[in-house]
Amino acid sequence: MDKRKPGLYMHMQGDEMAVNDSDIAPPASIPGSAGRMIGGVDCRDVAGCTCLRLRRAGRMATQIFDAHLQPAGLTIGQFGIMTQIYGSSLSRPPMTMKELSNAIGMDPTTLNRTLKPLEAQRLVGTTPDGRDRRARCIHLTKSGRKRLAQAMPLWRAADDELRRTVGAETTLALSGLLSLASEKLRKPE
Repeated sequence: MDKRKPGLYMHMQGDEMAVNDSDIAPPASIPGSAGRMIGGVDCRDVAGCTCLRLRRAGRMATQIFDAHLQPAGLTIGQFGIMTQIYGSSLSRPPMTMKELSNAIGMDPTTLNRTLKPLEAQRLVGTTPDGRDRRARCIHLTKSGRKRLAQAMPLWRAADDELRRTVGAETTLALSGLLSLASEKLRKPE
């Protein structure tokens, strides 16, 4: 017996959106494709939404990376932030929260939420910024560097799996297109 709650379930099939609306009566009074209109937009147009496609591919990739990184107790989001903190610390003083937020393209609220468990585990720490006492600088702790080193081979295995799964040519094209899109979407400082 299906334990799901009744409702509208949608998933992508190629360029079409499949809808399971078993408990919703079809709009019988509206002939043809007009029944697919809501708010003046044909629901099938949403199937081609670039943002939703990016989010779907991102969720699928995240599952691969999170599964590989689980033995290190990190998610791919946490791993990426820790790697950014470590990498930037090699050539400059610690980044402020605002600088880190800009560098990774994450809003400060989401960044704080992602950092909380890392701070609780004492993998990252913060200190007041010497230039602006209101700002906090973020750094990896000794435990954080150790955990990041432990996670690196796990990340490599996840990256190899993703590359094998989607193929070398697709990986190269996707990486280039995502870099280009990020540059175009980045807001000027």
